[in-house]
Amino acid sequence: MPSKEQLKAAMHVAFDSVVENGMSYTKVYACEVKQQNYVIFRRTTVSNFVVGFRPGQTDLVIVPIDENNGTVTAGGPLTITSSNRASVKKRDLQGRFVIKTTDGQTFRLTVIPSVPKLMAVAYQLPVDQKAEYEAFAAVRDQLAMA
Repeated sequence: MPSKEQLKAAMHVAFDSVVENGMSYTKVYACEVKQQNYVIFRRTTVSNFVVGFRPGQTDLVIVPIDENNGTVTAGGPLTITSSNRASVKKRDLQGRFVIKTTDGQTFRLTVIPSVPKLMAVAYQLPVDQKAEYEAFAAVRDQLAMA
């Protein structure tokens, strides 16, 4: 498994490859964990994203990513602006940042400053992003008040 720094760098490169002027964004790793309970078993689906933002602005770019042995592949970016943002919740009951778009998409994102390797085994990709997390928290708070 690649180091936390290598994985973070690969995420940034993947984001920059699909977003115009991607280098101008501050980027954080986020994940969305969905659980479905059935009578016999429980199914957990984990989706990984890179969220790009510019401090002081309320626009977000969400890029889905897939990771395989340190290689990060980016999907198509979704830009969320004031014109297509339906609602924002700073925290839901599970502590996730929830953002909904006017076309019906909902993202329930978990963004934490550091993902330990122990948690990476279960769900998330191991990344250290303390400075980026602080900048994201400021933007998240600004969006929640807007």
